[in-house]
Amino acid sequence: MGHVLVPEHTILSEHECQELFKKYSIRPDQLPKILHTDPAVVAIGAKPGQIVKIERKSQTAKQAIAYRLVIESEGAAAMPEIIADIGLDSGSESTDM
Repeated sequence: MGHVLVPEHTILSEHECQELFKKYSIRPDQLPKILHTDPAVVAIGAKPGQIVKIERKSQTAKQAIAYRLVIESEGAAAMPEIIADIGLDSGSESTDM
């Protein structure tokens, strides 16, 4: 987006997604969500089901990286379809803490 207060947002490739899931032993539905209507998501052209990498500057760590699953405004109702669309089985139900 180019604004000083907006961190860098990039769409992960399918290969990068698989590496992320393997590295952290997670499924896409376990990532924090970001709406497809978020201005930063719209600016980079991310679609529901894609994973966005957010890189923020940090005073203590120099850089903080976060990942978000792009979802439609309906949110959880679309989750099974999103997981099927990106070719991953959601497996067992996640447990919220």
